[in-house]
Amino acid sequence: MSQPLPQRKASSLLPPNPSHTGVVFDRWTLPSGPIETRSPAAASGRATVTGAVPQVLAVPQQPQRGGQGPGLTIGRGLENQIVVDDLLASRQHVRLIPRPGGGFDVHDLQSRNGTYVNGQRVQHAMLAEGGLLAVGHSRFTVRHGQLVASVDEGDVNFVANHLTFALESGKKLLDDISFALEGSSLLAVVGPSGAGKSTLLKALTGSQQATEGEVYYDGRDLYQNYQDLRHRIGVVPQDDVVHRQLTVTQALRFAAELRFPDDLDKHLREQRVDEVMAELDLTNHKDTRVDKLSGGQRKRTSVALELLTRPSLLFLDEPTSGLDPGLDKQVMHTLRGLADGGRTVVVITHSVANLNVCDKVLLLAPGGKVAYFGPPDEMLSFFGASDHADIFTGVSRDAEGAKMRFRHSPLMQEQVEAPLRAPRPFHATPPEKPPRQQSIPSQLSTLARRHLRVILADRGYAVFMLLLPMVLAVLTMVVPGASGLGLPIPPQLRTTEAMQLLVVLIVGAIFMGTAASVRELVGERAIYLREKAVGLSSQAYLWGKLTIFGLLTLLQSVIMVMLVLLRKPGPDDAILLGSPTVELIVTCWFTAFAAVCLGLLMSSFVKTSEQVMPLLVVSIMAQLVLCGGLFPVNGRPGLEQLSWITPARWGYAGTAATSDLGKIWPKADDPLWQHTTTYLVLALGMLVVISLLFSMLTLWRLTRKADA
Repeated sequence: MSQPLPQRKASSLLPPNPSHTGVVFDRWTLPSGPIETRSPAAASGRATVTGAVPQVLAVPQQPQRGGQGPGLTIGRGLENQIVVDDLLASRQHVRLIPRPGGGFDVHDLQSRNGTYVNGQRVQHAMLAEGGLLAVGHSRFTVRHGQLVASVDEGDVNFVANHLTFALESGKKLLDDISFALEGSSLLAVVGPSGAGKSTLLKALTGSQQATEGEVYYDGRDLYQNYQDLRHRIGVVPQDDVVHRQLTVTQALRFAAELRFPDDLDKHLREQRVDEVMAELDLTNHKDTRVDKLSGGQRKRTSVALELLTRPSLLFLDEPTSGLDPGLDKQVMHTLRGLADGGRTVVVITHSVANLNVCDKVLLLAPGGKVAYFGPPDEMLSFFGASDHADIFTGVSRDAEGAKMRFRHSPLMQEQVEAPLRAPRPFHATPPEKPPRQQSIPSQLSTLARRHLRVILADRGYAVFMLLLPMVLAVLTMVVPGASGLGLPIPPQLRTTEAMQLLVVLIVGAIFMGTAASVRELVGERAIYLREKAVGLSSQAYLWGKLTIFGLLTLLQSVIMVMLVLLRKPGPDDAILLGSPTVELIVTCWFTAFAAVCLGLLMSSFVKTSEQVMPLLVVSIMAQLVLCGGLFPVNGRPGLEQLSWITPARWGYAGTAATSDLGKIWPKADDPLWQHTTTYLVLALGMLVVISLLFSMLTLWRLTRKADA
């Protein structure tokens, strides 16, 4: 409901008497009595609020300090006429200009989390009488021509109204599910396997809309206002959505960078991280790596990610899965505390050991049928059972009978039908994809730094990546001969030493790139999908990976080539870059980077990390065959065309051109090995094209996966 516009208490973050004429809108500090505000240039001169009446804000009509123009601005910064103490709000978020006929013109000021009018994100729109303007958690409406402020304090109702989800075949995964949940309460959704609990979670969060029915959040249709309301909903998937190599503090700080506007001061982000850790009793573990935490502590860390933005509605999918009874109890009591703190919490669970801490229990029978909704302490008596196992067995045996029994029970009238009689709101525009919180460059910076931190934190992986080029360089020592990549002495001597060395170099570069990236996307799938749901850019995510892998493969290429040339002579002449050594390093780097792109593409297709090893082996073997160094591929129909999209083929051609392999081994008739600028540029250009092709396909897979 609407609340009085609050006055802000003095703190270390704000001067006690800020030098501005606006109203500070603190969603966490409500006034204890009547308050009065005066706008310096308002038409009426003043606006007064008493008791629980929503505050009416007068609108200035003259240009404001700094040339902002007429109207008023809303944002996090003190220079605004209305200051919202909300980290989701940008420093200057939106400007409102009064219209002669009533209402306001709304102008978004390039805010990161968006300005919403009637549930739709807008750049410019009209806010008419009764319309709803949302800025972060704060909401404003127009009543009798005046701007009225209200705020989402967490104590909101949540209603599922006749939800049905049917497949194209007609099979129902959810069957007419209805319930009403009061604010600041804890609901457990239980049921046997195949009861549709995961499908219900997707329907309730808006990630997969039901085919019939509606979901109402604080009286607003969630599906129709998803863009706006998604900021107030937190979802904790069953899989942990934190990088195990990071400490708790590092994981939360990177998450805060991605979820808050990029104009938010660093110390405010870190302060919010500290607040969340304290709330979930993680402060003593803040410097502990996530993989060293207990199962319950890891789950609390995943919850902490969602609490950063202060959601008033929190969903958790199997948070106690795999935990022992003690940790199960600990997690459920943590959720009880979150509900008591003013949040509405919905937990999907198989465990029934601690249902007593919940306010309500929703029992689903197979086929997504409601078998029970009500207090947990009445469920056993409702079914006349001695334990929950008997209940699960009974509803699994006769799902339709369980549904009809509850539908005709007094509980249905008391717990479901009566609360559902509340009036329904208007429908806004259909939901669209969630907007980004930050610009792509800002997200790219955060993601690249996080990826680098993850690599460095995994010492075993980091050491392996540094030792790998050294091991590959050592392998070249078994190639017989003393000419290396130069002309043999005497010149008439014919040797395959250079061809063999290039095979080791190029296939080694392929292995370095593919091995580094082939597990990357599948290993982070749960993290990516959750971050994508709250506004992560797929482009920034992929480019962040490519940036760090590009630097890694450059370092590896330098190490490998330099170590090889310490024991083997290099090419005699350069073609393009002034140094044959530099040309070898650049070609190996481009080859390894193309292999990185190939590895990421393969990782985007597999479903588990175990599936990548067969693909890795097949990929390396195919590159070895198609590179052209073992046997000719030029002039062989089918094989030659396939080699055109193979990084090893062009990597080998580039190094062969630099080494003048056609002169070293005159029997070679491959035109790509000619010692000319044209063919070196062609080889490098094709490696760039292949990298772009694989990257675009990977981006398509990432986008499609997130939309699925």
